[in-house]
Amino acid sequence: MNVSEYDGGMSTSLVPVPIKRSILVGFLALLVVVLGVLIFGVNPLYVAGVLLLVTLSVVLWVLIQVRRDKLQLMSEVHSLETSAILLTERVRVAREVHDLVSHGLGMITVRASSASYLATQGHGVSLSNREDELLAALADIERVSREATGGLRQTILSLRDPDEGAWLTPVETLAALPDVLRAAQAAGLVVTYHAGEMSEVPVAVQTAIVVLVREGLANAARHAGPTDVTVVLSQEEGVVKACVKDSGPSEDWQAKSGTGHGLIGLRERITAVGGSLHAGPRDEGRGYELKAIFTVGGA
Repeated sequence: MNVSEYDGGMSTSLVPVPIKRSILVGFLALLVVVLGVLIFGVNPLYVAGVLLLVTLSVVLWVLIQVRRDKLQLMSEVHSLETSAILLTERVRVAREVHDLVSHGLGMITVRASSASYLATQGHGVSLSNREDELLAALADIERVSREATGGLRQTILSLRDPDEGAWLTPVETLAALPDVLRAAQAAGLVVTYHAGEMSEVPVAVQTAIVVLVREGLANAARHAGPTDVTVVLSQEEGVVKACVKDSGPSEDWQAKSGTGHGLIGLRERITAVGGSLHAGPRDEGRGYELKAIFTVGGA
């Protein structure tokens, strides 16, 4: 029911127009009956019957109007719910595509750049070791390419068939971090990992931490090249902290541009599970850091 169906708008009255009209019709009918009795001397029993009939008619009309308005309101609510579901699905697919492009194809770019840097600047490395590194880089590029291609194919399939949406990305927990760290090391990063006792961390928070670490490592590889990166996880008194910080760009490294939406999507993911995100230069020394804080319960 829209605002125009209310007399004077919501600022003056909250009584729907059909109810107001029914009251008016009932009052007029009663007035006609009373005048009939007083002026024409109509039998009171007859008047009572007519009055009952008019009352029932008015009540029936009001019920029909209310039901019609209810159905219209339900239709509008359903449309809003459908729009919200579609928007949520669009955001989810956009995140999936970003992860594939930024973390997958972006890692390919970084790995290829690292190999090129080694081939042209690695004069202190023996020829055999250089060849081994180049072959390893090509193997990594092939592996990540296959994974990214498979992910894109699955995303496109989910768009064609909504029932396939649940197949997009499995839920990741902290158990996925070793593979994430190994992939970053293969791209040329020197990763140091510190994790305290991480018991009873909700799965949703674990997934957000994995996304944070992956995004931080991808950003470090893209913008700083083969640099040192430290990943620290801790939990104390119901507060979980996750931090990824690098040591700044390597010498002669040319930063590679990303999609520009990584931090936006990361902040949305972390906020959705009740966390907060800090992204910016490190408080001490060179480099950049991503730091998330989650409240997961009492001590």
